[in-house]
Amino acid sequence: EGAPADEPFTLLKDLRIRSSDINDCGAIAVATFLRATAESGKKDGGSTAQPQDQGKLQFLDLSDNNIGLQGALHLGRSLEVGMNKTVTSLILDFNVLGSEGASALCKGIATNSTIAVLSLKHCNIDSTGGEPISAMLAFKRIALTTLDLSGNNFVGFGLIQLCKGLQKNASLTTFRLADNNIRQTDEDVAALKAFGQVLLTHSKLCEIDLDYNHIGNKGGKILLPGVRENKQITTFKISEIDMDVLTYKELFRVPKGNNVKKKSKKKKKK
Repeated sequence: EGAPADEPFTLLKDLRIRSSDINDCGAIAVATFLRATAESGKKDGGSTAQPQDQGKLQFLDLSDNNIGLQGALHLGRSLEVGMNKTVTSLILDFNVLGSEGASALCKGIATNSTIAVLSLKHCNIDSTGGEPISAMLAFKRIALTTLDLSGNNFVGFGLIQLCKGLQKNASLTTFRLADNNIRQTDEDVAALKAFGQVLLTHSKLCEIDLDYNHIGNKGGKILLPGVRENKQITTFKISEIDMDVLTYKELFRVPKGNNVKKKSKKKKKK
């Protein structure tokens, strides 16, 4: 038998709505579902004689759906403390969140101790998105292990902000910041120095992707001490453009059996 008409369907474990142009309205509907499943066992101010299943949804993928600020805001609210506690993976790649949307989303996730994977690839986030994402990373009870911010435009300033949160973070194992226009300006160099310190001190980071950022020999040499000293790093992807062979070989690493490095070729953004 199905669930009563006034109760949410709680058996769904995996929800993938991709490239369907659901925009903010669709994202708000999904957020409403997340809140409804969180509250499905509550009544009379949150008390219930027989606690009910909150729901089973763990994987949520809403990639490429033209979701912007309002959609991100509602999704964030549905995932904040006291709301949904089942979602462990949230994929919002190729949406139009912008830095404001990323900020709104992360304010909710900052109090979430369940989400382990967050992917915001190609979401039009610029350097101003660094601070709110950094605040999320610094949250002591955060469970996030994988953060993918590839294909945005954080540049050096955004990376400096991210490093402030990374220095306080103790959960992240995978960090991807590929293709973010980090190059060799003074600000970029300062950001790479800050990230080098993160590499030296972070207790769990083992997979890092900075590919398609043309940091050159100058940037590569800044990162070398951190990569050398941190023996737990198993994957470190970097662009070889403007970098000498020896520096590149010392930096680049992938797990055994996956050590063929393709020539850097920047992917087209959607």
